[in-house]
Amino acid sequence: MSLVNTLIHHRTFEAVAEDGIPIAYEDLGHGMPLVLLHGLTESSESWHESGYVEQFLRRGRRLILIDCRGHGRSGKPHDPAAYSGRRLAADVAAVLDRAGLQHAALMGHSMGGVVALAAALYHPERVSALVCNGAHPFAEELAPFRAVLKNDFEAWLAFLTHLAPHLSQATCRRIRANDLAAVQATLAKDRSDFSAAFARLQVPVLAISGTLDPRCELVRNFAELAGGEFLPLADRNHVTAFLDVGTVASAVNDFLDRAGAQNKEAE
Repeated sequence: MSLVNTLIHHRTFEAVAEDGIPIAYEDLGHGMPLVLLHGLTESSESWHESGYVEQFLRRGRRLILIDCRGHGRSGKPHDPAAYSGRRLAADVAAVLDRAGLQHAALMGHSMGGVVALAAALYHPERVSALVCNGAHPFAEELAPFRAVLKNDFEAWLAFLTHLAPHLSQATCRRIRANDLAAVQATLAKDRSDFSAAFARLQVPVLAISGTLDPRCELVRNFAELAGGEFLPLADRNHVTAFLDVGTVASAVNDFLDRAGAQNKEAE
């Protein structure tokens, strides 16, 4: 049995966002807190299934796994205005408040990385370190995603399976179980450029990207802008860069140890 099953009692909670939307999260383990934010059409379960949870718990971290609004067990508003960067950032702050945490490190993949960036933008005092895999703060047009998710999740699953042919049946089930209107609402507005703020933020940053991900150069540029670290994953694309758990979790653990030491020196 895994460490998660034998040593950790799963504690599931719910925070209430500033606009009344319930935000579900898990609170696992003990130690320095790390918030995990999943990608589009996924849920916090992706961190369990992929193996990140066990890797991080073995390093003595307290994990806060959030189901982002519109996903998983959280509320699923259909109004695009409910998915602004400010609202998404406030969700993270609400969870930290509910968990009794003044600040935490944030790690997000893809959409979750954008949520982490928004939290660092609007609530920098709550963020002790920032890890983004396949995400950046530059402008991005979401029309291709709107097109592939126009009618159902089948074209989206075909796209993901092209990137990762061995996508698990559990992942496919989670994706098909989504509320389509809520997912469409998250994509209704293109992402604006908020990169200038990261030239001023004093937050340790680790930016990660597969070298086959079209976003790779933008992720690299973000790391340079923020004065952070960049980890390129050779021959990995947007999905397989998340699934390369051994490489990513090891690098993130080492980065968070360094960031923790820097933060202590700054106190």
